Amino acid sequence: MRIMKDNEIKDMIHNSNWATICTVSPSGIPYAVEATYFIDGESLGFMINPRGQTMRNLTQKSNLLLKITQTNENLSKWAGVSLFGIGKNITDPDEIQKGWNLLGKVMNTDYTQVAKKFINSNRPSPYLRCEIIQQTGRCNS
Repeated sequence: MRIMKDNEIKDMIHNSNWATICTVSPSGIPYAVEATYFIDGESLGFMINPRGQTMRNLTQKSNLLLKITQTNENLSKWAGVSLFGIGKNITDPDEIQKGWNLLGKVMNTDYTQVAKKFINSNRPSPYLRCEIIQQTGRCNS
């Protein structure tokens, strides 16, 4: 096992689209959920349940860990990246639209109508933007 170089971590982030979002409840209980992410500038974005446990945890403590892992079909190669950061619920309508557009590029889907449900209503925003503060990674090759 070896420590990954910064460029390898960056490549892995750009060549994946699935991460585990890890938070901690106010009472100290860990919680994790997997989600598809998109790159929004220097941050990673997710569309998650705005009333779910992840968002509830982040209203109390905004620190989070994003975990991205990869392996090949016979498990002979593997890599894991840990991204430590701050999570923020994005409520600006233009940013929500931008987030849905970016997710649409990852998923090859048009989310225009879905975005309108959150922009033109009083519904809570599902957009979680994660500012990355520190990153680490390990791999076996």
